[in-house]
Amino acid sequence: MQKQKTILVIGATGAMGRAVVEQLLTQAPDAFRVRIYTRDPTSPQALRLLAQGGPRIEAARGDIGSGDQLAAALQGVDGVFCNTDFGNARSVSGEYEQGVRALEAAQKAGVQHFIWSSLDACSTLSGGRLPVPHYDAKAAVAHYIDRQRSDEFLRQDGDGFYSRHVSTLITGPYYENLMTLFRPRPGKLRDGRDGMIFAFASGGKPYPMVALDDIGWFAAHLFQNPEKFVGRTLPIMSQSLTLDEVAQTFTRVTGIPAEHQDIPLEVQWPAAMPIAHDLWNMQRYVQEIGWQRDYDALRRIHPGLQSFETWLRRTGWQGEAREVQKAFARR
Repeated sequence: MQKQKTILVIGATGAMGRAVVEQLLTQAPDAFRVRIYTRDPTSPQALRLLAQGGPRIEAARGDIGSGDQLAAALQGVDGVFCNTDFGNARSVSGEYEQGVRALEAAQKAGVQHFIWSSLDACSTLSGGRLPVPHYDAKAAVAHYIDRQRSDEFLRQDGDGFYSRHVSTLITGPYYENLMTLFRPRPGKLRDGRDGMIFAFASGGKPYPMVALDDIGWFAAHLFQNPEKFVGRTLPIMSQSLTLDEVAQTFTRVTGIPAEHQDIPLEVQWPAAMPIAHDLWNMQRYVQEIGWQRDYDALRRIHPGLQSFETWLRRTGWQGEAREVQKAFARR
C-alpha cells in the first residue's frame, strides 16, 4: 500500500484553505493526511475541519510570521499548500515576505511538493497602470519563484527546489463571493416585479469566477500528479460570465426573478471602505483587460469543472447570505 502523504495547509481555516482540506480528504481516499496550520486550533472553522477529517487530520498551532512555529509544523511533511492572507499581512511587501519565508522554510525542511496559491499580476499585465495590491502581492511571490527557477536553470546544480518541487496555482474571484461581498439585494426590477438585483460595476464585461471546490480539486490533483505539475504555473477559473448572464442563470435555476444593474465603482466600493481603491482597480482591470484562461484545457484536466449553473444547483443558493470568508461571515 502506498504511503500516505502528509500535506500542510497554510491558511487552512480560510475559504480557500477549507476547500483544499476537504478535497484532500475526499478526492483520493487514504492518499493524504492533512495538517492544518492555524493561529487558533479551537476556532469554529478549525474544529469543523478536525471533526470532518477524523484520524487523518491534525492541527499545528502557529503564525506564518513565526519561523520557529513554521519549522515545527513542517516536520515530517511531504507537501504544502500555501495561501497567505493579504488582510493579515497588511501590505504587498508584507505578504511577499510571508510567501518567501514559507518557501524557504519548506526547502530547508525537505518538502517534496509546495503549491503557491497566487493571483494574476495586474500591475505587470497592465503595464503598471492598474495596480491591484491584494493580487500583486501574491503575484510578486510567483515572480520570485520564476526567478529562482531561472537561476537554477543557469546553475544546473543543487536540488533545484523551485524547478523540481514547486507549483504555482493562479486562482481568482470565487462564485461564493456572490454569497457575501457581491450578494444580490431584494428590490423592484425594471419591469416592476419583485426580485433580486445584482448591483455590480461590471461595465458589461465578462467576470471570470472559480468555485472553491474547483480550487480544492486542482490542489489535490496537483499533489497526486507532481510529475506533471512541479516547475509549472497553472492558471485556473471555472467559468467567465457577464453579470447579465449570472442573473439570467440565477432566474432559470431558482425561479426567482433577477437582473443585473450596472453601478459606478464608487457606489459599489465607497471610498471610506478599507482597500476601496484596490477593489476599484480590480474591477477596472476586469473591464479593461480581463483575466485570460484556457477553459478547454482546464476541462481536459478537470472534466467536472463547474459552470455557474452547476454550482447553483449543487449549493442550492437562492441569494441568501452564507458564511464564506471569515471576515464577511453572514454579512
